[in-house]
Amino acid sequence: MKRRDIQALRGFSVLAVLLFHLQLKEFKGGFLGVDIFFVISGFVITERLSRSEGTFKSQIIDFYRRRAKRILPASLFVIALTALLARLFLAPISLKRFGFDGLATTFFAGNLRFAAQGNDYLNQSMSPTPYLHYWSLGVEEQFYLLWPILFLLLFKARKKLVLVAFALSTIFALWYTQIAAVNSFYLPFSRAWEFLAGIVIAVFTQGARAPRGAKLIAISGWLTVLLSVLLIGSDLAVPGVTTLIPVAGAMAILIARSTFTWEPILAWFGEISFSIYLIHWPLVVIALSRYQGLSATTQILIAAGSILSGYLISRWIENPFRYRSKLSMSLPSWGIALMGVAAIVFGTTNFVSATAQNSQVTIDLSVPIIYHDKCHLEFGISAPPSECIYGDRQSQTLVVLAGDSHAAQWFDALNTVAILNHWKLLSLTKSSCPASFLPTVRNGTADTACAKWQRYIAERIKSLHPSKVILTAYSEYRYSLLQPGSYPVLYARGQSQFDHALGIPASSIYYIEDSPHPPQSVADCLSKNPDSMSRCDFSLTRSAATLSTRDTLVKTGVHYLNFSDLLCTGNICSATYAGHNAYRDGSHISVSTSKALASDLESMLK
Repeated sequence: MKRRDIQALRGFSVLAVLLFHLQLKEFKGGFLGVDIFFVISGFVITERLSRSEGTFKSQIIDFYRRRAKRILPASLFVIALTALLARLFLAPISLKRFGFDGLATTFFAGNLRFAAQGNDYLNQSMSPTPYLHYWSLGVEEQFYLLWPILFLLLFKARKKLVLVAFALSTIFALWYTQIAAVNSFYLPFSRAWEFLAGIVIAVFTQGARAPRGAKLIAISGWLTVLLSVLLIGSDLAVPGVTTLIPVAGAMAILIARSTFTWEPILAWFGEISFSIYLIHWPLVVIALSRYQGLSATTQILIAAGSILSGYLISRWIENPFRYRSKLSMSLPSWGIALMGVAAIVFGTTNFVSATAQNSQVTIDLSVPIIYHDKCHLEFGISAPPSECIYGDRQSQTLVVLAGDSHAAQWFDALNTVAILNHWKLLSLTKSSCPASFLPTVRNGTADTACAKWQRYIAERIKSLHPSKVILTAYSEYRYSLLQPGSYPVLYARGQSQFDHALGIPASSIYYIEDSPHPPQSVADCLSKNPDSMSRCDFSLTRSAATLSTRDTLVKTGVHYLNFSDLLCTGNICSATYAGHNAYRDGSHISVSTSKALASDLESMLK
């Protein structure tokens, strides 16, 4: 018999996630609904395992057969549907990438792919994958590859081992988030403690009645999960110390076994929560691809569409396969279904994907070679693996390019200039880490790798005494900082202090003002509008940090370079430049644009 309180908690969790993805600021911690789902899952699965009978082999086969019936029908249907929706509504140039995301999610490996890509779930780009939410399903199924086997094998020592595993996995998750935040978010090893939180309750309360003060415990639990989704923001570490709060609230609700008169409506959402969760994110991605932000009307339409679609998928696909014996399938049959959906996804998003060419412009999605050479450092890395020397490697004249990815976008232009002028070029760039004394925060914790990198490049440049140092950073973006205060002031001060620490004359430093910031992915927009590319043009704006940095650096004698007049006409910035897309995404100028601006950069440097 289903517990109404558990169904209500499921309903609460899916609504929290939905409202978070609809960008409602009041539900800034709605992403924690997934963490609550993990606790519920661990509890429910373990309770059922504890009641199972038969041989070890029969119990394991029965578990995976029931798991397939529960997960695969709706999951595979939405994966295939998403591929079709992507083909109809999303940017043709992104379809191949989305296709590989779909293949990974079909085989419950989406979380591994997103971790390998460094795809920050809580800080998405302007062209997010419609399969991103399947990361949680990947974590869940990977955890359940081992847990039923361990549970059935360790029958006599369950209580002690479960407690030890819960404690150790919690400590591991909190530690791992500090050193590899993105991996910790996606990998099952750092999420196991949340399943084990529910498992601990299942093991220690098996056959028990509701405890004394159950109502008070339940109320405390509900208040805890509610306050969590309202107050705990995505700027904090996940999974981190604050994640313990909603997990504890969910545990309290599971322990209490109490119901309230207001729970039926949440329980109704809980009945269709899985289908709502699966379908809502593709609808959000489609809306984001068509509009610059979500209006209140769009939010209401997506919410209504998610709930209605979730209800229909649950009624006509999820529940029939789950409960009707006529639709029962063997594990090999489900394997064939997986392959069939994989073929649909691959065929829809690869064989029929649109070309990157049109009659007027060639879309360039390439990245500077320093990404392939690993000379542009990713998150968590604080020193380059090689010397990262380019240009004329034999030259005695050294120039340095340093900064974040918005410095890396100028590599091709500067490398062209270095070769023409016989300069040796040292490239020192790192993602989301400006060449500035600006202590940043990543996934709620101090980005120590970035801080080390900033000190490293300052000391290295000082020791080399280069002829020229070219700096720039993503000042149109707001980094999360450790210290409080006025962001524009802190940003400009950090840049000025860094410049001074280089120990070279100000006249040897060239700072490139950040490139204008488009409100959408330019490459995606151009691929969707080949006959009306002006739709992808955008207004020139400057952030307070950019203006503050300009005012500060000009006074120090640093050469301040500005390419806005070349990229924009008046206050309108073109989506194209020299026959190519001006930007490769919603932030970085394309390699083609960088090369086309080489002669202008050369003039400014001379």
